[in-house]
Amino acid sequence: MTSSFTEIEQEKWNNIKVLIVDDQLSCAQLVKSVLEKTAIKSIDIATCYQQAIQLCQNHRYDIVLFDFHLNQNINGGELLTLLRKKNIITSNCGVIFFSGDRSPEVISTTMGIDPDCFLTKPINVGTLKQRIRNVYHVCLQRKPIYDALDQNNTEQAIQLCRQLLREQGHNLHIEILLLELLMEKKQWQQAEQLLTLFKQRSQHHKLALIEAQLAAKQGGIKEAVRQLQLLIKQVPLCVNAYDELARLYQQNKQFESALSIAQQGLMLTPTIPHRALLVAQLAADMNEIEIFLQAGKTLSTHLPIIDNLWLVHFAEYTAIFEQIYTNQLSTQHSYRLQNEIKQIHQFATQRLQETQRYLLDAFANVVMARINYTDQQITKAKRRLFQGLKPFFGVMHQAPSIVMIDALPILISFGETRLIGEIYQVLMTRSELDGHSQYRLSQLKEKQLIIENIRLLVSHLETAKINLSDDPKRAGALYKTILHDYPQCSEAILGYCDSLINQQDYQNPELLEYTKQLTTLPLPSPLSPWKKEIIEKQASTQPMVINQLATNIQKAERETR
Repeated sequence: MTSSFTEIEQEKWNNIKVLIVDDQLSCAQLVKSVLEKTAIKSIDIATCYQQAIQLCQNHRYDIVLFDFHLNQNINGGELLTLLRKKNIITSNCGVIFFSGDRSPEVISTTMGIDPDCFLTKPINVGTLKQRIRNVYHVCLQRKPIYDALDQNNTEQAIQLCRQLLREQGHNLHIEILLLELLMEKKQWQQAEQLLTLFKQRSQHHKLALIEAQLAAKQGGIKEAVRQLQLLIKQVPLCVNAYDELARLYQQNKQFESALSIAQQGLMLTPTIPHRALLVAQLAADMNEIEIFLQAGKTLSTHLPIIDNLWLVHFAEYTAIFEQIYTNQLSTQHSYRLQNEIKQIHQFATQRLQETQRYLLDAFANVVMARINYTDQQITKAKRRLFQGLKPFFGVMHQAPSIVMIDALPILISFGETRLIGEIYQVLMTRSELDGHSQYRLSQLKEKQLIIENIRLLVSHLETAKINLSDDPKRAGALYKTILHDYPQCSEAILGYCDSLINQQDYQNPELLEYTKQLTTLPLPSPLSPWKKEIIEKQASTQPMVINQLATNIQKAERETR
């Protein structure tokens, strides 16, 4: 690629903005000094991912240079993925990676990210100058194409690709982009004709990958598999080929082969969550428990911790875990799986930052509640569930969608109308939900009868509450009826206890039993003050209750550790 600029391009070059992301300030300053000698005037440095995100939000950069290893838990690929996903950098922004690590993991991960350039440390000054000019030249050429794509005008983007190739000749990046756009529009014949032409100029592995994808799209599964197997043999670090081959094996119900090739892809790039999840799902489908658990450990020890997307990945793995757990016939196996998921949670906790750990703790409690519920340990499930939601009582809008969505089915079965209503309102106001949350929510929306029953429950609770002061006996009967259908409904339990106290039925065994349950249960407002009032009334009439309640609290705390 030539780096000679026209006068207009040179004028633009003098005004470009560049960002260098490197946790070692001395290295970043060295790169900056080199770039300054190429007449670039606007160069910023970020030494952490938070600073990089802030700078990209405030400035429009033409080129960003990433060090691959930003610190022990974060790499430049993860940061780039987030910046692209959130549209914090333009689609046309030039991307250059550099690293002194030449391991297969770095190379294969970088190949999957597809930057415009990769440089190895120590960086040669002359090479850096040449490469950054080349990248900017490419950015200028492709800008109209990406502008069209940003406006969802694929046809115009295709025409601009064709025009550029006619004017400039061979350009691998544009050729690949054109082929991908034609495949997106299902214009198989045109894509095949152009691919034949492009392969005469280059034998690049990306073209080989597209050739296999084209064959698969047109029904040639066996030929696609053969081409992918050959590509992996020739370019063993082309990890996207492993993804494609695993998908085809899975589609063909060759699950053993799919799992094997997916494991190879994961070994090459353990920091890429979707590969750990693919291995986990395939292993679960084949009941390969050990492989499934190992995939979970890989996921948890390599979680991408920027943003809260890590929690979505973790929730997706946990959903597969529940699939395996419900199929266990042995109590011994179930107990072992519980310990394994706790250990996986612990691995993730060690990786997360301090400000993120409370989210995992909340989610872990919800997960254990779902497991306890599956095992018919209802009281324990309820305690776990409320413990998980407790940090968000009164501020539910701060809760991750994952935590709320996974809690909803049990809340509905318990008849916890106040939390259900609060969570539903928050979810309806969220502009965007992750795929896992959307799927879970769609499952709930299909159960119209359950939703109608909850609406009816709200009405019955209101009626009972109205009668509580003037006619506690009638209120008690109404609450008792509700508890027949929803024996774990906290509001009904509170109301029934209050009705017994108002009737001075202090020796009622149900009153003591329910009071013991309430003491170990964190509740949202306005149920929490109501609970305190009931316990104080009960303790004032029966002093021995206090000791019993204290013992009960200690026992519950031991059970939920």
